[in-house]
Amino acid sequence: MVEVSVAYVDQFGRHRELPAARVRRVRFEELSTLAVPVAYPGRSSFVTHAWASATGQRLDCASLRQQRVGMLLDRDPDVALRSAGPLELRWHDDRGRPARLRPAFVAWRRKRREVICIPPEEPDGRWRAGQAVLAQAAAQADWHVRVLAPPTGVELDNLQLLYAARDPRGRDPQQAQHLVQAFTAPRPIRAAVRAAGLPRLTGIDLAYHLIWQHRLHVDASRQLTPTSTAWATPVQEAP
Repeated sequence: MVEVSVAYVDQFGRHRELPAARVRRVRFEELSTLAVPVAYPGRSSFVTHAWASATGQRLDCASLRQQRVGMLLDRDPDVALRSAGPLELRWHDDRGRPARLRPAFVAWRRKRREVICIPPEEPDGRWRAGQAVLAQAAAQADWHVRVLAPPTGVELDNLQLLYAARDPRGRDPQQAQHLVQAFTAPRPIRAAVRAAGLPRLTGIDLAYHLIWQHRLHVDASRQLTPTSTAWATPVQEAP
């Protein structure tokens, strides 16, 4: 077992570093990133600034892969507050060399603090060693660890379409209700928009927003288009 410390910036802007066992009550999901990523010439990734539609938080992501995992978190109804890169684990390896690991996100999910890591495209010994240290720190700090890979292919294409329509501000609740009611049975999105009497572009964007919110559903394995079949959430009968 190695000695692991956790570095972070607290709510007052002070840099702190404490043993993992002493950070059980630190609300990392409310803290800012430990160091804001900066773009520079030659960088192989892209710095992005994602807005969490569910909480209004700003998430500074160091890569597109991190941003795409952030999209998954933003759509997860079980995720409440979340932060990007708010902590760093520090220890010494078996040769006495300093080692560090900065998980991509910390989220409050299902009443537990969840530390989220993004696996490299080709996991290696360094990744596995870091995960072992993270597991040790998590046991001491009472964290749940989740490894979450960014979506690819059709899943990513669909998620990006829905992500573009995620903003709840300026939505007309009455229009949304009319559109949901148009899906009395599975039907093409475009047909339901016409049945609800909405302008085509406005209605399709609203349908994508409702899919983002899980109020409408589609087959996620197929490319999302205005002709995709969607359906409303079934009403649960009272016992």
